Amino acid sequence: MKDIKIDLIMLFVFFTLLAVSACQKEVNEITEPPPEEVLDPDSAVVSLIRQTTLLDGSGDNILDGSSCIKIVLPVTVEIKGIEIILDSEEDFEIIEEIFDEFENDIDELSFLFPISIVLADHTELRIENEDELEDIIKDCVENGDDDDIECIDFKYPFSVSVFNTNNQVADVITFENDKQLHDFLEALEKEDLVAINFPITLILSDSTEIVVNSNDALEDVIEDAIDDCDEDDDNDHNDDDADDTELRKVLIDGKWVITQFFDGADETSLFENFTFKFNENGTVVVWNDSKELVGEWESDGDDGTLELELDFDDDSPFDELNEDWDLIEFDGSIIRLKHKDDNDDVVDLLTFERPSNDGGGDDSPSLSEVIIQGEWEVAKYLDSGENETSDFNDFVLVFKENGTIVVTKGDDTIEGTWSVKTDDGVKKFVLNFENVPFNEFNDDWDIVSVTETRVEVRDVSGGDNSVDTLVLERK
Repeated sequence: MKDIKIDLIMLFVFFTLLAVSACQKEVNEITEPPPEEVLDPDSAVVSLIRQTTLLDGSGDNILDGSSCIKIVLPVTVEIKGIEIILDSEEDFEIIEEIFDEFENDIDELSFLFPISIVLADHTELRIENEDELEDIIKDCVENGDDDDIECIDFKYPFSVSVFNTNNQVADVITFENDKQLHDFLEALEKEDLVAINFPITLILSDSTEIVVNSNDALEDVIEDAIDDCDEDDDNDHNDDDADDTELRKVLIDGKWVITQFFDGADETSLFENFTFKFNENGTVVVWNDSKELVGEWESDGDDGTLELELDFDDDSPFDELNEDWDLIEFDGSIIRLKHKDDNDDVVDLLTFERPSNDGGGDDSPSLSEVIIQGEWEVAKYLDSGENETSDFNDFVLVFKENGTIVVTKGDDTIEGTWSVKTDDGVKKFVLNFENVPFNEFNDDWDIVSVTETRVEVRDVSGGDNSVDTLVLERK
């Protein structure tokens, strides 16, 4: 009986040791971090995390004019001899109302020192006077172009695991806010073995939540979100930015001509017979019968006024248009602009209107409907400005509803395909032929204009910005 007891005890000890050994092995396999999940302080993903955890100081720009510091509230300010205590960001509306009361007065705000500020890295400083504050503001990047990423945030809490040299978890650190995570990353050393405990959640500027499960996915999500919102890094409190959506929609819809350009004198004739086509991708194509060129355009409303910026490099006379133009008014048929000098005096006027053969808007005929009607011929083909229209004389093109093209000339027949698509907001006419000379047309063409009897398309080279032009007319 005694021997049986001893055997049972030995058997129990054996299985206990076996179980402990198996559990220990399982823990090692679970906790060992893959190399790609270890946080390298010099990696792109750690840099992006740091930028995301920086303090956003743009919310109080109406006070300090700097997006990389934040004033600690409450604070007392003085405007026009009046002392105002600001207890919360809602009180900034009081400052804005005073600033907006008169258009032409000088709006000056001063602090009653000492005050406290918080830097982008979450460091809090006590500031004793105006000179100290100005020195810190000068250290920030001008125009509020700070390094923080504001269009995405981490959802807290989440944790990281710190591993020892045996790849076992030595510690788990949980973060509750940006400051804790930023401070941790600032202290991270190359030899530290740290991995995020995925999954974690991030929040986009529109409140959408995204769950990620790896460092690679985290890097991609942050990079994709960098430009997804207006960071409001200007001094326009509470984001009074003007919405340029409708202006952009009108601008890229159809063609335009200049009907007024005043630059100290009436110089409208410089642009006579030139047509402008604004594309969604930020290019503007300009042409007449003998010249074609490509410039750039951009619209914004960051300072509360809609603006149209034009840039044609040194191309004369279009370099005369290289300004940030303030919008006066616009609709589907006219865009009126002005440019002011440093003294806020209007010195230049610019007006775009629709040419007589292009009304723009939804009334323009659909290319898909027009192109399948009747027979067509090549009325013009310019290859980087070189006229090669004669290569296509006497060819007749028939576009069929099924997306095929039949081209005939005497007994010769050439076949191809066509389609219409939208790419980045730009309508494209896609042509594809296997045989010469029509394989010259194989491209995704920007649609410039469409009438019942005429179709004009263009292609701007991504390399040298050369322009190809194709015009089809119905026989």
